[in-house]
Amino acid sequence: MANSLVRPPLLTMIELSTERLVLRPFCLDDVDALHTLWADREVRRYLFDGEVPARERVVETVENSVEGFGELGYGFFSLRRRESPTDIMGFSGFRPFDEAGEVEMLFAVEPSHWGRGYATEASREVLRYGFEQCDLRRVVATTDTPNQRSVRVLQRLGLFFEKRRERHGLDTVYYAMTAAEFRASDLASGRAVGIAE
Repeated sequence: MANSLVRPPLLTMIELSTERLVLRPFCLDDVDALHTLWADREVRRYLFDGEVPARERVVETVENSVEGFGELGYGFFSLRRRESPTDIMGFSGFRPFDEAGEVEMLFAVEPSHWGRGYATEASREVLRYGFEQCDLRRVVATTDTPNQRSVRVLQRLGLFFEKRRERHGLDTVYYAMTAAEFRASDLASGRAVGIAE
C-alpha cells in the first residue's frame, strides 16, 4: 500500500465507540461469532454471493485483518451494542481493494438488527478512523446493485456514486469518497448523519 500512515496504537488498544456501539478490531476469539453471522442467509446473500463461507475462510479473513492493522493501520472491526458488549452483531472496516491499490470499506449487520441505523452509525465512525487516523486518501465501497439497503447506507454516509459494472459476474455499483470530500462532509465536522435504515 502506498498510504503514508502514522502507526496506530497496539491492536488491543484500538477501540472505537459511538452513542450505541463499541467497535473492536477482529481477533481470533471472534471467529465463531463471525462464522455464525456470515453464514446467515440474508447476510451471505450479498457478502458471499449466497455461499456459506468455510470456517477456514473466516479464520483467514480475521488473520488478514489483524495483519492489516499491524502493517497498514486498518482492518475490520466487530460491532457490539453497548448494552451487550460481548455479543458481535455485525462488522465494518477496510481491506485493500483489488484495483489501483485502493481501500475498500465493507459492512454487515445481523438481520435482527436491520432498520435501526447500526450500519450507518458504525461505518461513519470507521470512515472517520480511516481518514483521520490512517490518512487514507480514498475509500471505495461496492455492492450488488439489488442490495438497496447497502446503497442507502453508502448514500447516507456521503459516498458518491462512481459507476455500475459487472464484477465477479454480478451487476455491481461503485461508490467512493476522497479525503478532500471527507474533510468537506458532515462526517469530519462531527455533525450527525442520518442513520435511519
